[in-house]
Amino acid sequence: MTEVATPASGSMLDDMLEIFVAPSKVFERRRHSGYGMLLLTLVILLVLISVATLSLTAPYWDAQFDLGMKLAAAKGQEMPAEASGAMARTAGRWFGVLGGLIYVPIMVWLGGLFVMLGSKIAGANVNYKQGTLIFTLAFFPRLLAPIIMSVQSLMVSPESIRSFSDGALGPARFFDPLTTNPILLGVLGNFELTNLWSFALVAIGVRVIGAVSMGAAMFAAGLAFAFTLALTLIPAALM
Repeated sequence: MTEVATPASGSMLDDMLEIFVAPSKVFERRRHSGYGMLLLTLVILLVLISVATLSLTAPYWDAQFDLGMKLAAAKGQEMPAEASGAMARTAGRWFGVLGGLIYVPIMVWLGGLFVMLGSKIAGANVNYKQGTLIFTLAFFPRLLAPIIMSVQSLMVSPESIRSFSDGALGPARFFDPLTTNPILLGVLGNFELTNLWSFALVAIGVRVIGAVSMGAAMFAAGLAFAFTLALTLIPAALM
């Protein structure tokens, strides 16, 4: 009689650590698990890391705020007084940091839908719950983004920072945010290191849970990336 091997069990801490170094192992043992506690932990960690690094990332938030003011001024909009502008700049930092409480769950729920749709098109049998689990686990590398930005802030002058994209490891940092088309800048912003890492993990998750070839899984992840990119371009299009 042939014994059926069962995936080794692991704690949530194991999942959060091994998703960086042994993602296939994590997806294999969590293929039938829920994502609720993982998502809650992800949101809490992101907010804690963002708050802890705020003193270092503040120049990037301020530069992003100032960029918005410059773009608004170029359209002839009236600028706020200096005092109210300083208050708005501070509020913008905290809104950006605490916005993860709302932004991350929405992105995960939509991302799970995109993973499911991409998987179906690619021929992988991944349902919505599994797609959301995959996207949740794949989101963990993005916790490194504020840390990466913090390290960079120690090496550059605050006056040289033009926008938030200057702190991201992607092609958007090489373009002037004041003169570059917002939609192009939004597209380039999606090709940031931790975001690409995230979608590489999506491909691995689809391969393991959907039981398809790596080629089909990459196609599914590519479709999910395209759907997410289109969604993130809405603010840029409105600008």
